[in-house]
Amino acid sequence: MIEGNQNKQILLSESSKEELVDEIFRLRDKIKELEEKLQEKNASNIFGKERKERKKRWKKLGRPEGHRGCTRAKPEHIDEEVHQRLSECPQCKNHTLSELPSQREEHIQEDIIPASVRATKFIRHQYWCSHCKQKVSAGYAPQEVPYGYLGPNILIEALLMKYRHGLSYGSMKAAFACFHGLKVTDSALAQALQRISRWLNVEEQQIVTAIRASPYVHMDETGWKIAGTNHWLWTAVNRRLALYRIRRSRGRKVPQEILGQEYGGIVLSDFLSAYDRAGKRRQRCLVHLLRELHRCRQMDRSQEYYRYYKKLRRIIADAKRLDKQRLSLAVPVFFRRLRLLKERLFDFSCTAFTNKHWQRLSKRLLKYNQELLTFLEVPGLPSDNNHAERMIRPNVIFRNISFQNMSAKGARAHETSMSLLQTMRLQNRDPLAFFKRAYLAHRQGNPAPLLSF
Repeated sequence: MIEGNQNKQILLSESSKEELVDEIFRLRDKIKELEEKLQEKNASNIFGKERKERKKRWKKLGRPEGHRGCTRAKPEHIDEEVHQRLSECPQCKNHTLSELPSQREEHIQEDIIPASVRATKFIRHQYWCSHCKQKVSAGYAPQEVPYGYLGPNILIEALLMKYRHGLSYGSMKAAFACFHGLKVTDSALAQALQRISRWLNVEEQQIVTAIRASPYVHMDETGWKIAGTNHWLWTAVNRRLALYRIRRSRGRKVPQEILGQEYGGIVLSDFLSAYDRAGKRRQRCLVHLLRELHRCRQMDRSQEYYRYYKKLRRIIADAKRLDKQRLSLAVPVFFRRLRLLKERLFDFSCTAFTNKHWQRLSKRLLKYNQELLTFLEVPGLPSDNNHAERMIRPNVIFRNISFQNMSAKGARAHETSMSLLQTMRLQNRDPLAFFKRAYLAHRQGNPAPLLSF
């Protein structure tokens, strides 16, 4: 501190009076400028002062206090009973014991049986028909995979490991060796899953047909890679069906390819222009719009932005409230309020804004003015695209822990397997039983699909 004061004194002694006066005026102007900036910041803050960012508290784990505890449910069936008895007293070693039948300690434990590899030889006997004058052969056994060296249980378990649990082929190989004692290579597993997807393509076509016949469908897309090249994974889902496609393009031709040129339903999506011609009608996600408004609010704290921000949020809140009141209002009253909401939204979109954020957002509102309140015109239609984001999340997790796909065949296998797996999940069906039954049926020559919607 003493050394710093000495340096200041040396500088002051070396400067002339005119230089010191100029320095005082310069510092005075700088202080005035900083005070003006501080006043503007306080004026733009709607609370009068900046609120400190508080750390979000984690919700307390477990059930709330006072709630009844929960333990694992006891199994309905006991496979084995193990009785532990004593022949003499463990304390004195000499006296005999008399059993107390009414006082016993019971403990129920569940465990799994260690699996082992089982090799089965299938022998198909051949015969000569004296009537047809030709050789005939017995059919395939129920659990036989024609020309396959791995059984259906291994194949379907590998499919679930890959697409449900996100394991790599190396991890799958190690798991089979550790838990089952099965030796299999990475390439054998990869080629097997690709073959399974080809045989299950007939089931996937049933999903495509049902999606194109549904009254509305959610659509979304996310980044993907095939052998390091950028692609896009598209999803088209509703409450019972899920369909995935991996394409190089992010343009409007992909939604038209998925839904078909003549799709007459409603497409729910974000504001990507690729969906502008998808479906007969469209509903743009209001949650995406609110997120964009909030993001701009974090960057722009001006009074002008906040005034219009509140106004648009009020319009959206009134629209959602009207949707909830649909059944309690008379039909003429409901449609009169809907007409007034559309007029409010259109007038807001046509406002001459000076704020740069609202100039950009107003163009979006004006472009999609007829696609923001479709959910009020169609009963039961959601106002957001959250379902598509939830259904695309398993693929995002898969992407984050893997290299996505290394070939076009692997990408095609991913499309088919994930579409069927997520459809089973939405319908609360057992995927293990379905995949095994469908694969064996198609592999043994039955082309009829098992899925029907």
